Amino acid sequence: MPPTDCSITPNTPAPRVVAPYARTLWDAARAEGVPAAALVQALGQDAPGEDDMPVATYLALLQQALAHAGPGFGWRLGSSVKPTTYGVNGILLLACPTLGEALAQVLRFESLVHDLGRSSFARQGDTVEYAWNNQWADHPTAAALAESVFAGIQTCAQWLVGQPISGFVLEFAHTRDEATAQAIARASGAQLRWGGVAHRAIFPAALLDLPIPQANKALLPLLQNHADELLQARHPRDTGIVAQVRQRISARLGQGAVKLADVADDLHLSTRTLQRRLMDAGVAFQTLLDATRHELACHYLAHSDMPITEVGYLLGYQEPSAFHHAFKQWQRQGPGQYRAGARRPG
Repeated sequence: MPPTDCSITPNTPAPRVVAPYARTLWDAARAEGVPAAALVQALGQDAPGEDDMPVATYLALLQQALAHAGPGFGWRLGSSVKPTTYGVNGILLLACPTLGEALAQVLRFESLVHDLGRSSFARQGDTVEYAWNNQWADHPTAAALAESVFAGIQTCAQWLVGQPISGFVLEFAHTRDEATAQAIARASGAQLRWGGVAHRAIFPAALLDLPIPQANKALLPLLQNHADELLQARHPRDTGIVAQVRQRISARLGQGAVKLADVADDLHLSTRTLQRRLMDAGVAFQTLLDATRHELACHYLAHSDMPITEVGYLLGYQEPSAFHHAFKQWQRQGPGQYRAGARRPG
């Protein structure tokens, strides 16, 4: 009987969003009249449960919502977030003394909320740039996903400091859709740019000093310790060069070929230095790339209705035949056969 174990060493946690974040999408879609049947088809069950949701399922839900909701749904989705949307992170942010400290915690613990993308933060004089790297940039929902994230950031910042935040520049990497642009302009109060080099918000550094009225200095270190424990539980081996390379591979999958040189550049290393450090760790770059693809392929096939061709594309395979060939080498069976077996009762 062909093997069906997709566990790999080292282990890469499968991309997911936490249940409250997924529930926010479901609730926003239903509030806008998106048919329950369409959402159920994407979800594979009657409603979101208490478990984390695979990113593939979350994106399928978002795609269904976008097919039925009007322009600007991504922004309205992000604007509907509450502190509880972010799980333990939401409580942690409320305990921070300033908006700047809260944003620092977002960067530190973002992976506790979702694996949709990663934020970065840079201060240059009197200006701050908050950028977000969409790890699913080639998915049909990529534009709305980025819009929802920045709407969530603005909404979150406003309920943290208890006042409106506007007058900033908001730049999206995707091209302008007129109806969506008008909806976002009305709702955000931001100066919008389209077709930029990155998804980013640019705002005065003075905003970082805005106080958070609910700040709790006594509770903050306890919440940080709890978040650190959750982070360590999710990434038990996330120390050292192997974990760093694994993380960058996951971030680049779906954006084309993942090359050693690109990962080395991400880590600010020369290609030769990265090769040597991986050799010292006893693992080759190609082994990490194949292992990450293998685990994610099994997860998507078993836990989502994503077409097999799209699974391969998200894992960086431009040709379906290449993905089928690789999967048969891993599992000694094709992806369709594996999916059927993984879903067979008993």
